[in-house]
Amino acid sequence: MIATRGVLPQKTKIEVLVTLQYEMPGYVTNAVFMSPTFEVARDEVMKRHRGQYNVSVRYFQHKDHHTCDDINGDAVADVSEYLFRHRREDTCYAIVETGCNDQNGLSSLADALDILVFTLNMDAMKKNYLNPKSAPATTVSIGASSVSFCMALVELLDQHKWYHPTVIIETTITVSRFYQLSWKFLLEVTKQSGSNFQMVPLNVDNIISNSDLMNILMESKLRSRVYVLLSTATLALRILALTDELGMSNGEYAFINVQPIRTSAYGVPVQFVRAANNHLNLNASRSLIFLAPQPHPSTSITLAYLNAKIANLTLAQYNYSYNGVPPLDSGNAARIAFEIVEIFSTLVIERDNTLRGSGQCGPCSGNQLVDRIANRTFAISSGRVYFTAGGIRLINTEMFAFNTSTLSLQTIGVFDGTKQRFTLYENKSIPWPTSNGSPPADVPECGFTGHEGRCAAERISTIITALSTASGCVVLLVGSAFYRWLRQQIFESANYWVLQRRDLHLPGYPGQSRLSMLFSCVSLKAAQSS
Repeated sequence: MIATRGVLPQKTKIEVLVTLQYEMPGYVTNAVFMSPTFEVARDEVMKRHRGQYNVSVRYFQHKDHHTCDDINGDAVADVSEYLFRHRREDTCYAIVETGCNDQNGLSSLADALDILVFTLNMDAMKKNYLNPKSAPATTVSIGASSVSFCMALVELLDQHKWYHPTVIIETTITVSRFYQLSWKFLLEVTKQSGSNFQMVPLNVDNIISNSDLMNILMESKLRSRVYVLLSTATLALRILALTDELGMSNGEYAFINVQPIRTSAYGVPVQFVRAANNHLNLNASRSLIFLAPQPHPSTSITLAYLNAKIANLTLAQYNYSYNGVPPLDSGNAARIAFEIVEIFSTLVIERDNTLRGSGQCGPCSGNQLVDRIANRTFAISSGRVYFTAGGIRLINTEMFAFNTSTLSLQTIGVFDGTKQRFTLYENKSIPWPTSNGSPPADVPECGFTGHEGRCAAERISTIITALSTASGCVVLLVGSAFYRWLRQQIFESANYWVLQRRDLHLPGYPGQSRLSMLFSCVSLKAAQSS
């Protein structure tokens, strides 16, 4: 686009290039959910600006793609060919990347072409997740980032000075990607925190036997009193059920179950109600903290007409029904699609206004648009969306704890992704079953073995006392025996010359009776004595 002196640049065209999986089981980012929303959002932006901006959406998706490898194999080729043939300087482009792994290098392609990418897959970024200016420079994360609740988790651990947690990571195939990715982000966030965390990861599949699970927990007791459960609620409940037999339901242990997605397949608060889990030791339930994404503000009333348009278009194009649930509140990625179009349009319009003010113009730069996203909160139709300096979309994380009155989990606080700190609700707390009602210590007073610290000194004192007592008894016994021996020796010496009856076997004289001989001896002894 060339600017002429005195002539304002024309308004930039907006084009969104979407590379989605058509319909793959388990993915909330399927074209079935997102494509109709892209189209409704496009129409809304054009209507809002009275047609002054031309917004278009172009899809690169194939019905015969059933795996991520299928998608990755064609995405780069399709997008690069289109841009080579049709890219215009009067148009700002954004690429929407799938939730599949970025094995094809779509982010790298966009970085080389200086085009903005909205990725639905955090792992594709391969970057420092919190700091800016790390490759790929033109990619930002728009999905519900796992970094959000990892930041909440680290803040929670840091507040309680829990620096030696054991992290149990579920490796079940259907959910492993989320929990393993969460572990990766957790390590990244702990580096940024500056605290000295010493976390030990344990990989566990949900088919593990109870005996093996008990062995793992028994061994981990020697190093931890705090357990971070990056697992489904189902596995977390199995672990809680074993705590009584392992002596871990005495209030001295804490369990934190973390969920990246708030669905029953992963974990929701209602799964922990006492009525369904009355076999658990009550102290185990009271020792649980549950972290999960805070639901987005409801759009059922505020955006009722948009929800209706999206639902009708989805049914017409894909024969998929939301069954009365507002699409933007469904948990699928319809809301994200709407947000992408709104945020991208906002960035382009801001850019145009800046250029119009300066009278200059130039190609639309993905790097410049990323700079406008960094460390910023967007107030759009569906609510507030915040991005970190590194281009990571953060969401709020709710913290739940057991309510001893309702015997279910209740919200006691929220981690604000924008402010990056916890806020506890008034009069809400965790009902720790410890003797003093305080949270469990990171390292017990007597250490993990029960024979360290204060208890080690007490044990040594006890041993010394026992040894002293035993030594005294030995001395007394030896002394008593010696005394009896010595007394016996003295008695026997004093009576050495005393005649005993058995010794009276003197030979007799002729004509003298035994009796007379006895009297003669007695008389002789008496004379000697005198």
